Amino acid sequence: MDTDVAIVTGGAGDLGRGVCRALTKAGATVVALDLDPSRADGVERALRCDVMDPAACAAAVEEVVRDFGGVSTLVNLAQGWNKMPLLEVSDAEMRLVFESGPMASLRMMQLCHPYMKARGGGAVINCASASGTQGGVRGEGVYAGAKEAIRGITKHASVEWGPDNIRVNVLCPVATSDPNRWPPTVIDRIPLGRLGDPETDVGGTVVFLAGPSGSFITGRTLFIDGGAGMYR
Repeated sequence: MDTDVAIVTGGAGDLGRGVCRALTKAGATVVALDLDPSRADGVERALRCDVMDPAACAAAVEEVVRDFGGVSTLVNLAQGWNKMPLLEVSDAEMRLVFESGPMASLRMMQLCHPYMKARGGGAVINCASASGTQGGVRGEGVYAGAKEAIRGITKHASVEWGPDNIRVNVLCPVATSDPNRWPPTVIDRIPLGRLGDPETDVGGTVVFLAGPSGSFITGRTLFIDGGAGMYR
C-alpha cells in the first residue's frame, strides 16, 4: 500500500484488532475508534469514540486529520446489538442497532469523504453479515435488517462517490480469533472447514480493497466465509 491513513471503527474488537494489525503491517497509519480503546492492538493511536455520538465522531476525524494529514481509508466495523426474537424487539433496541450500525457508518463516511476527495480518492470498507443476505438465524432479525441497510448505503455511495475516485465496498465475514466462540455446526457449513482469521483473511481483504490492487472494485459485497455463502 502507498502512504495511507486508516480509521477503523470498532477497532478494538476481535475483528477490528485483526484488521488494524493487517493495515499496519501493510504500511498504513492506523487509528482505532472504540468504546474501549485499551483493547486496541497494532495501531498508531486508539481513541475512545461512541459512534452513535455525532460530536464524538466529528472530533475523532478532526484529530486524525490534524495529526496525520488526512484520511484515505475508512473501515466501519462498529455495531451494537442484542440477540432477541422480533416480537421482543423494542423501539430502544431498534435505535441501538440502527444508530450504531448504518447511521454511524454513513456518518463516518460523510465525515471522511471531503478528506478522501481532497487527496484524489480513497476506500471505504463497510461490514455486513450473512444474517442479512441469508436470513433464518433466530434472534438476529433486527441485526440483519441493519446490515442490509449498510449494504444498500454502500451500493449508492459507490455510485455517488465514484467520480471522486472513492471506492465503497462491503464485507460479510465469518471470522474470529477464538473458534470456541462459535458452535461446531457453523464450521460444518463451511466448505474450507474452518473459521476465518480476523487478520489474515479479513484484514488481508481490507488491505487488498484499500490498496492499488483493488482500485477498480467498488459497490461489491465480498463474502469472506470459506464458501459458506454457497448455502444461501
